[in-house]
Amino acid sequence: MKNLTKVLVGLFAVAAIVGMNSCNKTDDSVATPEVSKTTISDYANIVTSFVSDFDEELISGEESDLKSATLTSCFTVTVDKNADGAFYPRVWTVDYLGGTCTLFSGNTKMGKIHVSLSDFWKNEGSLKTVTFEDYYFNGNKMDGAKTILNTGLNEKGNLTFTKTVKNAKLTYTDGTSISWECEKFSEMTAGGSTFLFADDVWSVTGSGKGVNLDKKNYTLTITSPLIYKNGCFYPVSGSVKIEPVGGDVQTIDYGTGDCDNLATLTVGGVTTEIKL
Repeated sequence: MKNLTKVLVGLFAVAAIVGMNSCNKTDDSVATPEVSKTTISDYANIVTSFVSDFDEELISGEESDLKSATLTSCFTVTVDKNADGAFYPRVWTVDYLGGTCTLFSGNTKMGKIHVSLSDFWKNEGSLKTVTFEDYYFNGNKMDGAKTILNTGLNEKGNLTFTKTVKNAKLTYTDGTSISWECEKFSEMTAGGSTFLFADDVWSVTGSGKGVNLDKKNYTLTITSPLIYKNGCFYPVSGSVKIEPVGGDVQTIDYGTGDCDNLATLTVGGVTTEIKL
């Protein structure tokens, strides 16, 4: 059975969307419609699995906070030391100790995450690279690489980042898989002047593409910037459009700023309110 991710699933509504072929009527019989294997939840799985930054963001803002340690009973963090004694570049590994680790969020993780950071994350040009080794998120195997590049201050004086995911694949326990790659642009619209995460607000744009469980191409486009506020599990506003080849266009709208679990889903011109 497919295990569905529970973290940041607000990028999409957790609702199954069924794609159906047209029916051909012959001799008063109707052909059985083909049911799509891929649901909104599957798109959510591949995207949100690669969005979660908890394991990579083990620095709370102060450079000296990154240390080798056993942080819980089920995973350790090992930081490599530079031969010349310099603090950067920094390389570390999160190891789930060969077993399944259940975090406070309820998500389970197994395997290793390798991270390299070229400079303090708030410095322009700082590049973080994340790769996975025999890594499973909620029982599903993750492959691929993620990079986060600090692109400096924009004309508003806000920190900006370019985040890319390449060669990403999520393989379910039944052997089926969905792939993903994307380029997103993040702007810290509030909280940039402090070392706290509690006051951070992010505006995210961008797009991605992949191959779904039906072995058909799909694209995903953020049509209105997604706004994330610390303390809100889902985006508080913004919209996303998913376009699978041969399937219905699906649009999720997250509203106008309320920190809640409500959104609207539009498919085939029909809009309904849903709980995320």
